[in-house]
Amino acid sequence: MEEKCIKVIKGKEACSLINFSTEEPVFAGHFPEFPVLPGVLLLDLLGRLAIKTLGKPPENTVIKELNKVRFRQQVQPGDTIELETRVLAPNLVRGWGLKGGRVVLEAEFLLQEAENE
Repeated sequence: MEEKCIKVIKGKEACSLINFSTEEPVFAGHFPEFPVLPGVLLLDLLGRLAIKTLGKPPENTVIKELNKVRFRQQVQPGDTIELETRVLAPNLVRGWGLKGGRVVLEAEFLLQEAENE
């Protein structure tokens, strides 16, 4: 997987491109005859971009809540996905992924600082 951050305007929006090679280990087991990227991995990548968008330290920020999650298309080996995020309110970020201009995934992330144990 090759990830390239295109832009980050802290507190407003961000965009990154991700290329999934045919050699990604996850594709070998999910599923060998019809390889598909697990949705949870795509959500994780989008969540990380959401944290960057807020400009908060990733090691101290967690996803408290996921809302309005929709998977629209499958991501397969060789696909390039454009991830975009936009801040809606303090600690609330909306994100989506595009493949060839069509929505693959969309979700809203409610983020918070991690609690010290």
